[in-house]
Amino acid sequence: MKIKYIDEDTIDIYIMKDKLNINFDSEKGLKELFKVLKDNYSINIEGFYDVCIYVDKYYGVVIHMVKENSYFNYYKDIEMRITIKDSIFLYQIDDYIESKKIHIIDNNMYLEITDSKDLINIIENTNYILYNYSK
Repeated sequence: MKIKYIDEDTIDIYIMKDKLNINFDSEKGLKELFKVLKDNYSINIEGFYDVCIYVDKYYGVVIHMVKENSYFNYYKDIEMRITIKDSIFLYQIDDYIESKKIHIIDNNMYLEITDSKDLINIIENTNYILYNYSK
């Protein structure tokens, strides 16, 4: 699991497919994840969140969470609006790779994984995953 803070109200949680042991199709499953974050990483999730779960068939999921200002912020409760989206994850690369599916977005090269055997090597050599890409 990789946790990336975008700002004080926005968190991205990256979970590879082979590490998925929580059902993300329900609020209960996400609350289990929040308990893991609290117990293992000292990250306390409270208040109201807009949660978008991006699912890639090769990588796994990225959970993009944005905290909304609401009356729930004054309590220890967790409330959320959940959206689940099938997605294609693109991996930012520095060098062109022959015979691979490459996308140019904002003057950056991104590789689209078309076979899971390349995944670990690509993840180890990339700095950024574009998870909300749609064709």
